[in-house]
Amino acid sequence: MYYDIKESGMRIKEMRKKAGLTQEKLAEKMNLSTNMISKIEQGVSGTTLDNIGIIAEILNTTADYLAYGRSVMVVPEELRSAFEAMIVAYNNK
Repeated sequence: MYYDIKESGMRIKEMRKKAGLTQEKLAEKMNLSTNMISKIEQGVSGTTLDNIGIIAEILNTTADYLAYGRSVMVVPEELRSAFEAMIVAYNNK
């Protein structure tokens, strides 16, 4: 298994479109240029693992799927919110 920037870029593009986001909106949320998002999606440029994680969070998927193509897991918003609340409660003990 290895990080194929072309395949990863295609998955990012696919998930971005499913999320109803434009490249401009994703770039804005990431604080990156639209040109950089375009290069990532085209597989011209790779990106950092940190950015993969941020993109995954924005697109409600996993970094594992975006980077390596392993089974996509879309987390329902209700479950995500409940899990985040549990983490906050645990950290505030």
